[in-house]
This record gives sequence, structure tokens and C-alpha cells, in this order.
Amino acid sequence: MKSIHISKSEDGMTLIKYLRKIFKSMPSSLIQKLVRKKYFDINDKRAKGDEILKTDDMITIHLSDETFNKYCTKQSSYKNASAGDIDYTDRIIYEDENVIIFNKPIGILSQGDKSGNQSVNSILNDYLGNINSSFKPSVVNRLDRNTEGLIIFAKTYIAAKEISSMIKNNKIEKRYKASVNGLVEEDSGELENLYKKNEKDNKAVLKKYNGKVPEGYSLAKLRYKVMKKHKETTDIDVELITGKSHQIRAQFAYIGHPLVSDKKYMDIELYNDNVKKYGCRSQKLVCYKIKFGTFSEEALKNLSNKTYKV
Repeated sequence: MKSIHISKSEDGMTLIKYLRKIFKSMPSSLIQKLVRKKYFDINDKRAKGDEILKTDDMITIHLSDETFNKYCTKQSSYKNASAGDIDYTDRIIYEDENVIIFNKPIGILSQGDKSGNQSVNSILNDYLGNINSSFKPSVVNRLDRNTEGLIIFAKTYIAAKEISSMIKNNKIEKRYKASVNGLVEEDSGELENLYKKNEKDNKAVLKKYNGKVPEGYSLAKLRYKVMKKHKETTDIDVELITGKSHQIRAQFAYIGHPLVSDKKYMDIELYNDNVKKYGCRSQKLVCYKIKFGTFSEEALKNLSNKTYKV
């Protein structure tokens, strides 16, 4: 028999979801069977599986040590928020018990991939230390590897759930600054095009939108304002309306104004010219502002209508 106290990071999970997290190698059908056969208690009461867990609830698991150890997730051991000689703690813009707002540098992944390269997830989990929890803190919005700027990192299940829902429902405003090739004629406007992602090339494909969305496509839409015009480039402020991968890069390239040094969306001659003229090898794009809408969860209301900038 094992007894586990629910931490704040797991507050709001259902018992079934919690059990699937800690017993990742156990078939879902077996977890359901064990719940039906009353192998789990919550605060000394038999559990049904659909209960919403609260901080400091006590889960009692009536399994042998052998069975528990066979299926229980091994917790990772974390170090600190540094990689080699690089310390990223000064890039934490805001932190409370539920979230971290982090200023991601160029060249760092948002989430880890098969390459095993460092990511915001690994940096901030290292920073938090060894959390003996079934919920692993994680980023809830992504930026391209070579895009700098603000990322929201959820430390608790409630934060991850509500912020993900707010992003989906456009209740979090994300603003970007970009430098594009050429002089953008209109001082402000909207770009709306048909969009699909070529996963093989990791590249967005756009077509003109004529009021119909064909199969395989969706709409990509943004608003922009010209901030400053230079001799050969334009600085723009961009507000995303839809959340599509590469959509800023692809949409401005589509109208003939690719981002400065965006190798993926311009020809190699222009890219080499950009590198020579402007001294940068990655696209000039930064997510500089995040503004939250109104939160419904009491634990997150202190973030309602707050703005964070770099």
C-alpha cells in the first residue's frame, strides 16, 4: 500500500488522469479495472475515478510494492537553469506559483525533440528542481527555434489547462516585432491567406483566399502596423489572430516582403545579401509582448489583464 499527497501542480486533475500520469506503462484498461475493483482511495474514501483532485488530497493505492514499482513512473532528477557556462535565470520575466514568463533566446527549442537538444522545457524544469509530481511543468505556447521572445511556462495542471484554453479562444494577445525586406506600402492592414504545413520540409504553404477553404487548408490571419521605414527594410508590429506555425514568416514572404535573414522563406542570394548587410543569420522576429485576458480560475486571477514585455 502507498499513500501520496496531491501537490499544487496536480490540483484540478481527475483521478483517472493522475493515475495515467504516474502509471504510464500500465494499460488504460487495467487502470480502469483497478478503479472498479476499489484499489484506490481519496482521503480514505473509495474512489470512482472521475473525482477532481485538490491540493493535499491523500491518494491511497492498494497495490503490492512489486506491482507499484513495476508500473510507477520514475521521476527525473533536475539540476539548475544553466547549460555549460550559460545561466538563463535572468531571462525569467515573471514567476509565481503557477507560471513562468520566459524570454527565449535565439537557437533554443521551445520543447524538446528527438535530437535531445536543449529546450525551454529542460531549462525551466532544471531551474525548478526535483518535483516529485505526476504533472511535468511545460510550455503552453511555442516559438520557432530561431525566433526570440516570450514563452508561457505552466508550473501547475490548472495553469496549463486554462492558459491552453485561452490561447485556443484568442484570449491571450501576443505581439511580435519583425524587420522585413522592402518598404511596406500600407501603414497598417490585415493578411489573410489559405494555409497548410508541409511537414516534410517544415514549411508553410500559402494560397490566396477567395472565400472558400479547400480540404487540407485552413486560414492564417494577422494584423500589422508599420513602426518605421528604413532605406531598404521596414520594421513592423504584428498581432496574431490565428495560431499557425511560421505564419508571420510565410505571410510576409507571400506578399513579397520576407523577413530579414529568413533563409527558409527567401532565395539564397537575398539571404546572403541580408547576412552581409545586417549581420544576422536568423530571421529578425521577436515576440515582445503578451497580454492575458480574464482568468476564471481563482488561483490565476492575479494574472488577469496583465501585460508582460521585453
